[in-house]
Amino acid sequence: MLAPTPIPPPTGLQVEFYQLVQAAVYHADGLWGDATFDLYVKQLPENYGYMIAAGIEPTIDAILNMRFTEAEISWLKRHPTFSRISPRFFESLRMFRFQGDIHAVEEGTPVFPDEPILRVTGPLTHVGLLETLLVQGIAVPSAVATRAARMSGASGGRPIIDFGARRCAGQAAAWQASRAAWIGGCTATTNAAVSGSLGIPAWSVMSDSLLAAYANEPSAYEAFCHHFPGRCHINIQADAVEPSIKRLSQLDPHLRTVRIDHPDLDTASRQLRKTLDQHEMTQTRILGSGSLDEWKIQTIAQAASPIDMFGVGAALTVGNSEQVPSISFRIAEIYRGPEPSPVNHHWCSPWPGQKQVVRFPDHDLVCLDVEAAHFVDQGQTLLKRVVLDGRRVTPITDLDQLREGCQQKLEALPTQVRALDEPTRFPVQVTDSVRNLKERD
Repeated sequence: MLAPTPIPPPTGLQVEFYQLVQAAVYHADGLWGDATFDLYVKQLPENYGYMIAAGIEPTIDAILNMRFTEAEISWLKRHPTFSRISPRFFESLRMFRFQGDIHAVEEGTPVFPDEPILRVTGPLTHVGLLETLLVQGIAVPSAVATRAARMSGASGGRPIIDFGARRCAGQAAAWQASRAAWIGGCTATTNAAVSGSLGIPAWSVMSDSLLAAYANEPSAYEAFCHHFPGRCHINIQADAVEPSIKRLSQLDPHLRTVRIDHPDLDTASRQLRKTLDQHEMTQTRILGSGSLDEWKIQTIAQAASPIDMFGVGAALTVGNSEQVPSISFRIAEIYRGPEPSPVNHHWCSPWPGQKQVVRFPDHDLVCLDVEAAHFVDQGQTLLKRVVLDGRRVTPITDLDQLREGCQQKLEALPTQVRALDEPTRFPVQVTDSVRNLKERD
């Protein structure tokens, strides 16, 4: 594999401006004590029964490497908004290193609304600066991983190949999306950067440009097969299946896959399969593509169409705004003296205090961290300590293990929770101890 992620290290200004302003307020008023914040799902998209948590490891890495440069600090000093702020605040930015604790669910874990999927405890002036980085780094990858899981579940066991890199807004976004798609269940990617850096299987088909670069199609096919024997994945014209197959039949020993892009993949794939078989090309597989999403994939799979795999682009890695879960990062507890105080405001986490989530076969339980030991005999705690005092204390989990774990955790959920339409909501219960904190003034 190549060197690590192509994602550039975060700068101190990878925040929203108001977060810098509020950090200055905290600093000026002496609110230097620790606080605990929760990252949680506020609401799932319509017809979603779960969200797959993804993007957590790269985001934690970004937090641990977050720094303010001299140029950034100089800019803030000159900005009129900070004209009355003490130089000590800017010095604190110069010395910024995250020194708190982070607990998080393992990537690939299905999660549900109003339960923490990541918990951060540290100096208020530091933790308050992490909101944008956390939401940016986890919301979209989690949406991609969830769509990948839904598509994989709908495909009837047929592989889903990530074709979406070119649809993303830049290299970093494409890298995050392809990584998340692999965790969620995709089997390969066209994204060379993520394949090279993470070892995800790469996939390639013959492009229209290659066909156009040669005098005729047979010459292009011959050149392709000569240089890449045994890896011949070729596009065919959906409106000219018979003549295309006739031209390709001479490549029979090399031709592994034909890709057909068509709005009616059921009909098109049946015609294609019949034509392939008539030319004794029974070993050649069919890859279907064309504005696919999980519902279209499910319809094709249920119709037993002769499609062996699906290539999915924009619907996987980009989706639409309605398919991104609403994720928030809110305060749950703060030290204003020697003891922590639960925070109960409209603007805080749904449940106050330092919490743990315990998963049972038929429900999740949100409890206080100190009482979680009472439930571990029957359930499994989801929030694991990843960072202690600013240092990583657990190794990074192998990406293939995350993918396998995601599948196992999904299969453990009730079938109706995984349904594409009108899924049953997985119950999330709360202990009396947490409720009592919520009821405090």
